[in-house]
Amino acid sequence: MTRKTKALSGASQDAYFRRVLKTYPDLPEDARERIVRQLRSEIAQLRIRTTARESALAAHEDAQREPAAVAKEPAPAAGPALEAFTASAPSAPIELPRAAPFDPFAINVIVVLRTEGKDAALEALNAVADADNLRLLAREQRLSVDEDLVTPEALSAAIVAAAERRIANRRAAAG
Repeated sequence: MTRKTKALSGASQDAYFRRVLKTYPDLPEDARERIVRQLRSEIAQLRIRTTARESALAAHEDAQREPAAVAKEPAPAAGPALEAFTASAPSAPIELPRAAPFDPFAINVIVVLRTEGKDAALEALNAVADADNLRLLAREQRLSVDEDLVTPEALSAAIVAAAERRIANRRAAAG
């Protein structure tokens, strides 16, 4: 018997939110990211039907192929927060430069720390230079950092310290 639902959390949940929100071609990219951040902070885990991914991908592909035709079709049912946001959104499309979303696994802090040392890990994290992306990296790699830290430098140092603690704990556990 096949499963009818699939649990999503973390990066796969964020990717699902982005795929669904991309089916609204008139929603600006920065607004999508704000909505994804809000959903990420409010939703720990969700279960989707296994057919939901295919329908979201198909809707996204349709939106890319024929943006004018998709705009004429009725929009899929959305929650009240999304409807309120889209109702207050400007009617003229806003063109923003599209940056690739940050990959929280591009830098494996534990591996860099063990192979290249603390300075290389700090340098790699300081290259990110965005506090939100550093928080995402720490959350996805399960490195505990203080939520009160705001500067990228302080977050980088805290991430390296958390990685050092994990390495020390692993060594202690190994005997």
